[in-house]
Amino acid sequence: MKAEKVTVEFSNLEIHMGEFRNTRFKMKCEVVYEDLMLTMTGEKITARLHARNIGNCHLEKKAIRIAAMNFEIKQNDDVSVATGSIKLELDKESEAWYAEIWK
Repeated sequence: MKAEKVTVEFSNLEIHMGEFRNTRFKMKCEVVYEDLMLTMTGEKITARLHARNIGNCHLEKKAIRIAAMNFEIKQNDDVSVATGSIKLELDKESEAWYAEIWK
């Protein structure tokens, strides 16, 4: 699955390893879910999350919210490992993404 120009909100981040220090941020990005890997590629930041690290997934009105553990945040060449909440604002595609990620 692939979606472009998606607003992704990261919140309640706890950084376990690396130099990334934001605990909350938003970005517009391309989102791809392929081979159990969710990749969110923004202008300056890329986040990657394997399906085995999804603690929970909730369907909201026009988004899905994922509770994620030990996912990768890459900014420039610096890689950090974080745990927190990821909200994907997918509008009409939310139900299809929810079904694919949380089957």
